[in-house]
Amino acid sequence: MPEAAESVVAVVVGEVMNVREELGDTVAEAVAGTRGGLSAVAAGGACGLLAALTAHTALQERLARTWSPEIAAGALTLAYVTGASALLRYGQARLRRAREASREALEVSREAVVRTADELARG
Repeated sequence: MPEAAESVVAVVVGEVMNVREELGDTVAEAVAGTRGGLSAVAAGGACGLLAALTAHTALQERLARTWSPEIAAGALTLAYVTGASALLRYGQARLRRAREASREALEVSREAVVRTADELARG
């Protein structure tokens, strides 16, 4: 192999190794950041759940002073079911719109690829 070709190969191999090292560091940082972020989200969710349970208990006790404990529990259950149902419908609608937007983006991308391939084929 001529000396110039060997130099080019050496430069390319060196750059590939540098990129590999940089990617390794970047991936390691991303994994560490993701792990820390997920841990914080999980801890926040646990704290939120405890706060909701405490508020639920306090509200149920307060309602039970006016109504019977069974009616208080039923009223809270009805309120929670209504909220859950509304949020479920809202989430489904958002997911449906996101799916439609993804399909549209895919179709636009597909059309662009076909146009580009046709233009390249025509020269």
